[in-house]
Amino acid sequence: MKFVASLLAAIVVALAAPIAAQSESADAQKSKAAPKSAAPKSPPMIFYLAKGDDDACGPGCGEWIAAEGQIEADTAQRLRAFLNHLGKRKLPIFFHSPGGAGTTSTMMGRLLREREMTAGVYETIPAGCVGASEQACRTLKQSGQVLPSTLRNVASCNSACVFALIGGKVRQVPPGARLGVHSAKLIVPWAQARKIGYSDRQIASFEKTRLEELNGLARRYVQEMKIDVRLFDLLSKVPHENVHYLSRDEIVAFGIDTRQFSESRWIAAEFLPRQFWGMKYFIEATGQDRKELHTNVIRLECGDVARAKVIYYRGSGAGETGTGQRTIKFAAGAESAALTRYSYPSNVGWIETGTSYSQWYGYVRYDFFDKAMTKDVVEIVESESTNTSPRITKLSTAGLSQAIATMRQRCNGV
Repeated sequence: MKFVASLLAAIVVALAAPIAAQSESADAQKSKAAPKSAAPKSPPMIFYLAKGDDDACGPGCGEWIAAEGQIEADTAQRLRAFLNHLGKRKLPIFFHSPGGAGTTSTMMGRLLREREMTAGVYETIPAGCVGASEQACRTLKQSGQVLPSTLRNVASCNSACVFALIGGKVRQVPPGARLGVHSAKLIVPWAQARKIGYSDRQIASFEKTRLEELNGLARRYVQEMKIDVRLFDLLSKVPHENVHYLSRDEIVAFGIDTRQFSESRWIAAEFLPRQFWGMKYFIEATGQDRKELHTNVIRLECGDVARAKVIYYRGSGAGETGTGQRTIKFAAGAESAALTRYSYPSNVGWIETGTSYSQWYGYVRYDFFDKAMTKDVVEIVESESTNTSPRITKLSTAGLSQAIATMRQRCNGV
């Protein structure tokens, strides 16, 4: 029993939900031949307050809690202390995390549900971190200050992080954010167990029994959080060394974020070295019966002095017709710009796996965007033929002003 008690203490933290090389590697515990080039473990999760524009995190929401990094044994305890320090203030919490300790993540989730908090998946970008070193940025985040920041929907919440996220009473998974899931793995200190005198067979038997027990607890937790148990059934079939990114249909069907339509703010950033883009993500129903939910993207690139290049990544649904006659316009009020298709449906993994995208492009004058901002919406007008009414998707211009101003400066030096 002494061995069992000490072993339980050693493995609770290691109910591993890290994603492959992005976090703690269970394989590295099994084999000394693990690749030396594997990515280092992410820093421990930190919490800090961030603030943006009046509606930066939703209508009437300008301040939030940022939660980023690896979930470790003491993370839930530190989260409780952080929330206690806030008193009665109820702010949303936004995760950007590769995962970590599974048992700790369920404790975090229960804490969020206890306080009826909103939880989401966003990356927080403090203004003071722009151009700063990684260490200087982390020091700033740990300073206790409320940091002026922006939110970026291109974020991830993987493995154990998903268990923390579903504890939120309201959950926000914006288009562009990813939820990665896989099965848990127990990391047992075999050397310690052998030293005490237990055989490999006894250790393996204990490992199997304990993992089954913990999986049972995790499955019940998912049900208690009012999430469809199919989420657990799915992730339990994904090998720990792999990852399955939930499709938008799965996110909605499992009850994680049930919004049939959602959209991100316009953002502009250097997503790749010397690749500066403006981006807008949104969810739209596609397919023959308009019941498939896919993430679509509008990307703005540097064009010339007066224009930006617009690329529209349109998700294709099953059984769609009229692809040969389809026309698409980018519109704002009476102003419009026709887009030309330059690729037929193919995979675009950085948006959404398992979905085919056709790409449309055009060059749009900057003054078009200036006019769009006065209308508060831009539209994608899609027609199958002259005999049918066009399908119009209205998109908010929130964030567009800052994105266009940044693009003009970066692309044209003005």
